[in-house]
Amino acid sequence: MMNALRPYMPVFKFVATFGIIYVVLSLIYYVYLQQDYSSFNYPDPVTSQVSYQTQQLLSILGYDAQISNVPNHPSVYMYLDKTVVYRVIEGCNAISVMVLFIAFVLAFAKAWKKTLLFIIAGVVFIYLVNLFRLVALAVIKYKYPEYDHISHDILFPAVIYGSVILLWLIWIKKPKQL
Repeated sequence: MMNALRPYMPVFKFVATFGIIYVVLSLIYYVYLQQDYSSFNYPDPVTSQVSYQTQQLLSILGYDAQISNVPNHPSVYMYLDKTVVYRVIEGCNAISVMVLFIAFVLAFAKAWKKTLLFIIAGVVFIYLVNLFRLVALAVIKYKYPEYDHISHDILFPAVIYGSVILLWLIWIKKPKQL
């Protein structure tokens, strides 16, 4: 029986390593979210920063963009021309996507310096893609509300997860430049 499974040991090792890393990072993120951020950076520092940077990018693009904390709810309202276009919630900060990305890369890790550099570059890339996603979503919700559902529920999840899959494929292929 064991000899029949031997060819699959690398797969089992990858899945186990990925699973352990994913659970550990998810638990760390869970503990982070359990902190009381009501006195500063509400709802949490990362979501607050993502909201602010989205608002700044929208302002640069010429929109009258404003943000405000949602009373009694850990989220941030995004306004365009004094109209709420959406709420930025914890799930909008892309941290859970970054955790998934990091767990996969670490499960394939060999050289730690290259792995760490790729993780940093990948997290920055995911963060920037997420900011683009939030800016584009605000514009679509404001100018083309009939495309709200398809953009929020289909198009932009495909963009953010597609970016992660692209990074994974780059990591698996490991060009000599990495």
